[in-house]
Amino acid sequence: MNRRWLAVLLTLILLLSSTLMASAVTYPCEGVANTLSVRMRKKTTTQSKQVATLDKGESVTVLAEEIKKNGDVWYQVETAKGKTGYVLSDYLSIPETERIQAAQESPDATLMSLQVRAACRDTNGVGKKWTHYYEWNGVTTAKGEAEGVVAPDVELTLYARIREQDSKPDTAMEKLTYLPSAENITNGFVVTQTLRVTENSGRYKGNVAVWTVEYTFTPVETELLPANEQ
Repeated sequence: MNRRWLAVLLTLILLLSSTLMASAVTYPCEGVANTLSVRMRKKTTTQSKQVATLDKGESVTVLAEEIKKNGDVWYQVETAKGKTGYVLSDYLSIPETERIQAAQESPDATLMSLQVRAACRDTNGVGKKWTHYYEWNGVTTAKGEAEGVVAPDVELTLYARIREQDSKPDTAMEKLTYLPSAENITNGFVVTQTLRVTENSGRYKGNVAVWTVEYTFTPVETELLPANEQ
């Protein structure tokens, strides 16, 4: 296979994976800005005119999505004040309500705590300061810690974004799904993720910083009330 066809194949795989990831969402739905000063654009490009700014934690209605040729996903959103525009998916979280409800309604549901820790043995010149962002089922974890309901055989999703603090920051992000077993729920479990941040400019262009992210789930010593008593 020549390089041209290989590039085409990789592009198709990227677009297909993005489409499959997004297909679990039904629009309209709620979205939440997950970082400071999220820019809403008139069109689906970072060069487009800015029409509004969202504060961290601000909720919007997500109307639709658009997947670009490079794999970027843009959400068309509407604010509480009626302004519409587009936000890059990196900066907008969409709670996965179906998975959250499925876990809560399971007869074997268990309350668990989550701690997220990331480590990089050698940043390889890519960066000195970093920002870390994590989600569990589309919900932001505050400082890498959260509590929620987990159930055996109910999939959960985990998302990590690690970004270099720079005028032209390099970023790595990954979303994965995990299917807990009954043993996981009883004993707790750890999910590991690897993110690779590639330097795209300057002296260290091409260098890669490899981050290992660990999600540790631990049962909380408490009983959940039956659904009809909550």
